[in-house]
Amino acid sequence: MPYGQYLTKQMLDWAFCGVAAPTRPVNYGLGLSLGVPNATSASEIAVGSSNVTRQTLGVSPNAWSAASTPAGSAFVVNLTAATFSNLSAGSFSGCQVWDTGSSTNGSMLCGGALAAARTTSAGDSLVCAVAALTVSLA
Repeated sequence: MPYGQYLTKQMLDWAFCGVAAPTRPVNYGLGLSLGVPNATSASEIAVGSSNVTRQTLGVSPNAWSAASTPAGSAFVVNLTAATFSNLSAGSFSGCQVWDTGSSTNGSMLCGGALAAARTTSAGDSLVCAVAALTVSLA
């Protein structure tokens, strides 16, 4: 998942400018998007549109695994599932992780494409299973 402008700035300020580390979010939220989010646009579906509301991924620090260190790059995965239920008919291509579970505020930490775009019928649910989200610095 590429990083949003907010998190990129926080990491650079901390690593190179001597700025204190940012406060870790209390809750993490997961949003759905019609398009694929990038660093400047979350493409998050408007609250209430397609019956989508941001789902809480868990409370810090138990929302994410400890970083693994394989031969390639370190990464973390989500430790809780999130279910978007009773959706309207629609197509969804991406998701974003936010620094709040609230659907009306916060900063996008990262976002990216779903492994496969999803098309729903009215009343369907989409589930983000445990370990389905992978975030790396690569």
